[in-house]
Amino acid sequence: MAAILLLGVISWLAVPPLLRSNVEKYGSEFLGRQVKVGEVQFKPWALQLTVRDVSIASADGAARQLEIGRIYIDAAVQSLWKLAPVLDAVEVDAPRLRVAHVAEGRFDFDDILKRIEAQPKSEKKGDPQHFALYNIVLRDGSMEFDDRVVDRKQELSKLELAIPFLSNLDADRAVKVTPRLAFALNGSPFESTAQATPFADNRKADANFRIDGFDLAPFAAYIPASIPVRLQSGLLDADLKLVFEQKAQAEVGVSGMLALRDVKVADAQAESLVAFEKLDVALADAQPLKGLVHVSSVQWQGPHLALRRDREGNLVLPGMGASASAPDSSTPAPASTDAGERAKDDKPARAAWNVRVDAFGLQGGSVDWRDQAVAGEAAHLALQNLEIGAKAILWPMKQPVVFTGKTEITPVDAKGAVAKSPATLGFDGSADLEQAKVAASLRALPLDWAAPYLRGAIVPLLGGQLDADVGIARNGDRLVAGVGEGRLRNVALTCATAGDRCRTLAAAGVPGAQRNTLVELGELELKDTLVDLARREVRLGRLALAQPRLYVERAQDGRLMYEDWLVASKSAASPSTADAGGAAWTVALGEVDLKDGAVVVRDAVNAQPMLLRVNALQANVRDVGFPAKKGGVFPVKVSARVAGSGRAEPGSLRYDGNVGLEPLAVNGKVQATALPLHVAQPYLPKDLNLRLLRADGSFNGDVKVLMGEKGPTASVKGHLSLDDVRVRSADAADTATKGLATGRDAQDLLNWKTLGLKGLAVEVVPDRPLSVDVQETTLSDFFARVIIQENGRINLQDLQGRPVTEEGKAVDAAAQASAPAASQDAGKQVAQVVPPVQAPDPMAPVIRFGPVNIVRGAMYFTDHFVKPNYSTDLTELNGRLSAFSSVRPAGAESYDMADLQLSGKAEGTAAVEVSGKINPLAKPLALDIRARMRDLELPPLSPYSIKYAGHGIERGKLSMDVAYKIDPNGQLTASNKLVLNQLAFGDEVKGAPASLPVRLAVALLADRNGVIDVDLPISGSLNDPQFSLGGVILKVIGNLIMKAVTAPFSLLANAFGGSDEQGGVPFEAGSAELGTAARENLDKIATSLIDRPAIKMTVVGWADPEAEKEAIKRQRLNEMVLAQKRRKASRDGEDAAGVTVVEPAEYSSLLKDTYKRADIKKPRNMVGLAKDLPDAEMESLLLANIQLQDNAAQELALRRGVAVRDYLASRKVPIDRLFVGAGKLHTEAAAESTWSPKAELTLAAQ
Repeated sequence: MAAILLLGVISWLAVPPLLRSNVEKYGSEFLGRQVKVGEVQFKPWALQLTVRDVSIASADGAARQLEIGRIYIDAAVQSLWKLAPVLDAVEVDAPRLRVAHVAEGRFDFDDILKRIEAQPKSEKKGDPQHFALYNIVLRDGSMEFDDRVVDRKQELSKLELAIPFLSNLDADRAVKVTPRLAFALNGSPFESTAQATPFADNRKADANFRIDGFDLAPFAAYIPASIPVRLQSGLLDADLKLVFEQKAQAEVGVSGMLALRDVKVADAQAESLVAFEKLDVALADAQPLKGLVHVSSVQWQGPHLALRRDREGNLVLPGMGASASAPDSSTPAPASTDAGERAKDDKPARAAWNVRVDAFGLQGGSVDWRDQAVAGEAAHLALQNLEIGAKAILWPMKQPVVFTGKTEITPVDAKGAVAKSPATLGFDGSADLEQAKVAASLRALPLDWAAPYLRGAIVPLLGGQLDADVGIARNGDRLVAGVGEGRLRNVALTCATAGDRCRTLAAAGVPGAQRNTLVELGELELKDTLVDLARREVRLGRLALAQPRLYVERAQDGRLMYEDWLVASKSAASPSTADAGGAAWTVALGEVDLKDGAVVVRDAVNAQPMLLRVNALQANVRDVGFPAKKGGVFPVKVSARVAGSGRAEPGSLRYDGNVGLEPLAVNGKVQATALPLHVAQPYLPKDLNLRLLRADGSFNGDVKVLMGEKGPTASVKGHLSLDDVRVRSADAADTATKGLATGRDAQDLLNWKTLGLKGLAVEVVPDRPLSVDVQETTLSDFFARVIIQENGRINLQDLQGRPVTEEGKAVDAAAQASAPAASQDAGKQVAQVVPPVQAPDPMAPVIRFGPVNIVRGAMYFTDHFVKPNYSTDLTELNGRLSAFSSVRPAGAESYDMADLQLSGKAEGTAAVEVSGKINPLAKPLALDIRARMRDLELPPLSPYSIKYAGHGIERGKLSMDVAYKIDPNGQLTASNKLVLNQLAFGDEVKGAPASLPVRLAVALLADRNGVIDVDLPISGSLNDPQFSLGGVILKVIGNLIMKAVTAPFSLLANAFGGSDEQGGVPFEAGSAELGTAARENLDKIATSLIDRPAIKMTVVGWADPEAEKEAIKRQRLNEMVLAQKRRKASRDGEDAAGVTVVEPAEYSSLLKDTYKRADIKKPRNMVGLAKDLPDAEMESLLLANIQLQDNAAQELALRRGVAVRDYLASRKVPIDRLFVGAGKLHTEAAAESTWSPKAELTLAAQ
């Protein structure tokens, strides 16, 4: 006993210092660190050992790596006979451990591990050491982990560990232990309890683990840098039960609840990626060693996912980053395939995982989408109130997963505010690995949310709302997308900014258009649409468009308006990636329906812009396919109201029929009423110098067109009319448009109310001539204006836009001046002009016209060539032209002629009638017509009489009968009979271009009743290029007027038989006596003067002093002989005054008496008496002794004039209209070989 007490005392005294020194010595040597023990207490009687203040220094010795406040061991006496440690209690108080992660893969305790690994290994193997430990307790433990690599510190505190019993001794095998573990990691508490028989045969253990609010953020730094996500916050809750049982194959089972709360994950740039309020996982049974997982429920509350696309267009998703796409070059290469295969062989094969999730639910989720790759400000959309539910999720997928979901879509502004009226999206479907079906319903999605994506493509802003029911189905590699029903409502493109680039619908005059819109679409409906990507098929059941409104404009430079809408691309267009070798896409349209459309088209590429307005546009197309089936057709219905730029009522257009695309074919009925054809004015030929101000076209009939290899085959049958046609010359139209002039300069050139072609039939067939048939034509209320311009050209000559220059005027004037002469020569040589024989053209159009009716026509004529200007009109034109054709009757050499009847009025008073036969289509032209006009008032023609005659017309009327006949050989025969009644000219107009004695002409041409009757026969050949009908008429009329001026007596009934157009009365040389011929001519003149009381006459006698000297002496001798006869008669008691003639029989006797009485020197005989001489010698002596006075010739001339006057007066011509002028002498200096003694007659109007 004493020995025992001594041993106890010795132990009590010796064990503490020995134990302390040995622990410090050997511990320091073993660890390579300084180990210190503060106090050791040993109670040998109780086998209790207490060690206090144990510490292990750090590697540098400056600090303590490990500190333990107290270690208490209570050993049992059983340890002695068990030969194994049996401890009733093991207690560790206040352990403090400090660990530092100093570098990648290096810790501050690495030196200790290396020393331990360097210790020699014992090769002795035996049974495992038996032990029995009771009441194992660790109190108030803590651990500080300083991770200098990531600059983070972790702290484990309040560590409590309680293990009531732990033993592998046989006696204790059936004992249950209840361990407990509790601690706070970075302030988050953790507690667990467990029951286990770890050293039984099956080594079964049950453990419960519970942790609340475990903060995961401090561990974010341990996420590998290759994963571009950063954990910003997160709390972990767990309440798990772990069941472990070691059998032939180990079994581990996990069940319980896992929860993550307040999780926030960001990307490498600290941009939010994923966040959620809570993720609850109800784990029914998980057996990881068997690959079995059964989750009864997964509930995800308030997840928020942030998706982002950077400016380069890269999609940034959780877990993705720059390093994710390409491995780091520093990463070691994976082991070789052979090594991998060997490793697989070394491990037992593991069963595939089988996962079952009974239910999955996502509530209150949201997705934030930010796209920085768009132009300008980033696109920012959000999905809110996202809910997703799924059931019976299996892996492997033995059955489809059925899921449903819904969410709200809304944009996010720059301040982070969301729209108050979100769009909604609902979906449901099922999916497995081989097939999937998803049906989605989208409601009230505003199209303006797409603005950020359209901003880089178009300038205008898109507005509207989308509703759609869509679906996607996948079966293997085949993917089909469909639209059950989709609607776009109130679609509009609006101006982003004001300016010339923004031509709105309202400004263009589109009815009902909103302000500031470029394009509008009331509604677009799409139904029963399928897109099969594998088969490249698109099928549209129905496409409906309601109230589309569009403005189409082409600017002066040829740019279309939409080109200004497009944003210029900064990069070159990428080459097409289309698979040229793949099958072509096919499109099938069941029905396309358009209602209440409106289009305004403006084309400013020409000098005069074109404007076309289309309203009430309706269209329906069915069963269309692309590519089109060869020979296939589909029904088309189109109707619209069409208007131009004016205020007139719009016309209408309707088509109902079939259309084919391969080849192009049209076959249907067209109903068009008052279509504004004048909108085509800007597209008329540039050299056409006219403006089509108004023209309404109407057609009602059938149209067939088929494009063939040889060309089109067309047939048009129906009724055609051109109504309300107004045409102006380009200059007049431009002047009126600019507001510079009104009145006649801005008047219409041509117009009519109606031109109707009833029963029109047009046939176009390749290799056959064009065929045109018209049953009846009516032209009503038509008007035409003919203007002679200041340069003398007719306005109709300039309709082809021939430039008029000074040189051109000179050429025209020369041509006009030479035309009459050339025409006259051509008329004389008609027989020499033979038209060339031309072979008939087999492709000449075949044209057949039925009767042509003319109703209420008018023609206005204006002449600017004369000053003042002249205007007249031809009105109330009515008539009819019977049927005619461009084809000769079978066996006939000439065309059938149509009967023409036309009547009207000139200047509202003169009746005009035209009749005859004509065929306008005959080649060459043939006609036989007569025209008659009665009582045309002439005073309005004063401008012409002033210009060409210098006198205005005070009164007068014109009647005219003309006849024109043109034979097929081109021979023209025409007669023009003019009757002027009571024509009277006014006084001479000063400054007039010409002055003619028109009063004399009228006086000469008019009869005693004031009527002038002129007949102008004309003939010529139209085949003669120098022949001009107008020139011939002007030449004849001009010659008539000139003859009245230069040879007036030729107009007095050919008074001198045409032999002396100068009006001379012949006399015998030296005589003033009128001969027989002279008296006869004067009788005719006297008759004409009596019939023309407005004419007065002056008679002037002529004589030649030298040429008539001997004749005058001879006349004196004759007078002496006559005087001798009168004396003799007086002696005989007779009347001497009655003696006027000396007869030839008595001449010799009277001459002898005269000789005897003459006091002259006479030949005498020898006795001194006068000799008897022959008559000739007596005449010679008498003549030689007659002495003439100097004025003898003058007196002779005067006596001649008096003789003529007296004779005309004797013929009842009033003496007050007869005058004798002073006699005139003709000298040798002015001698003319044809001169003869005469008296000249001069006419003048009174």
